[in-house]
Amino acid sequence: MDHERERSTGDTGALVPISKISRRTMVAGTVATTVMLAVSPLSDAADADLCDPNSQIEMVSFLVLSAALTGVSIQTLAPEFSRTAGSDILSADPGVDPINIKDVYLTWIKGHAPRSRFATLLQIAQDNRQSPDDIVRKVSSSDDNVKCLGRSIVLLWYLGSWYEPADLRDAPPGQSASIPSQVVCAKAYTQGLVWQIAGAHPMGYSNLQFGYWSRDPHDLNGPNGPNGSPPPLVSTSKS
Repeated sequence: MDHERERSTGDTGALVPISKISRRTMVAGTVATTVMLAVSPLSDAADADLCDPNSQIEMVSFLVLSAALTGVSIQTLAPEFSRTAGSDILSADPGVDPINIKDVYLTWIKGHAPRSRFATLLQIAQDNRQSPDDIVRKVSSSDDNVKCLGRSIVLLWYLGSWYEPADLRDAPPGQSASIPSQVVCAKAYTQGLVWQIAGAHPMGYSNLQFGYWSRDPHDLNGPNGPNGSPPPLVSTSKS
């Protein structure tokens, strides 16, 4: 489990994805098109108040949902997440890390999204917490209002910006680039997953060491990335 005390915005640490996500995929706009994904099953909390601001179950459900929708591990979304081996994930401790962006996002969503639609997404996550694929499938098959809230949550994690679900729902095909958005806060801007996946850093901000610009961006699916193949033993470049 990742116990880093800070979220990396560059090549200081590799992102831990559930599935392969390449820089090319991100640049191509997959963030907007994959927002329709869903969350893993979380079943045993049917009687819990999912919108209780002090509910640990709510936060864990949100992380399970977010991990399934974004394709990024919970340990990356919540570095101090802790779960006892063999226990139900709903009883896990979401943890408190120095940046704690998960709390910023959860608070924002609860203040800007209809309670019933967000509760529907959390319930899908709870009921399917053992299968991220089922979460994605059930979110994708939900009505447009719930599905587009899922899209807004994915974009929030990747870009640190809030896109109104109604704007995503009503946008003409091929016009997604013109949808208005709002940067949640400075912290959200610097912590967007897009920067980690691209192996880059936000404009005007970097926590990397002096001289980082001399190195190529980190590509998870590149020859040296965790999802790629090892480099050839003999260089093929010409001198």
